[in-house]
Amino acid sequence: MLAIRRIRRMHILQYLVLGGLMLALVVLTHHRLPTTSTRQNTTLVVVLLFILLVLVMGGIYLIFQRMRPNLRRPEAENLRIYQSVILLRNSFLALVSLPPLLLYHLTSEWVNLLFFGILLVALCVLTLPTERKFRRWLLTG
Repeated sequence: MLAIRRIRRMHILQYLVLGGLMLALVVLTHHRLPTTSTRQNTTLVVVLLFILLVLVMGGIYLIFQRMRPNLRRPEAENLRIYQSVILLRNSFLALVSLPPLLLYHLTSEWVNLLFFGILLVALCVLTLPTERKFRRWLLTG
């Protein structure tokens, strides 16, 4: 199905863009903070970012739950809704890969950066949209 291939390309492109943006932000802002008072400020910023992350993930989840298929709708409209669901799910799952980036930012250990890349590729491959998954999603609504 041509529409599923287009959604699959969008899926892969979205993971590439999200991963690139997150990586660029961390690498461009990367710096070690040696003083104690600055470390306390860093801890406060990390806690505030974590709270913001939880709020954003909660909002995405609430929107995601409202997007339901309907067999009475035309297939093109259900495909558009499915594409939106994929977009939101990818955004939600890409946020899961932030902790390794944050650890890399704080410790400068390349293993955390490698784990970020492996996690992002695994998420992309495991959630790749297929026609079978679309049909299953369509029947669950």
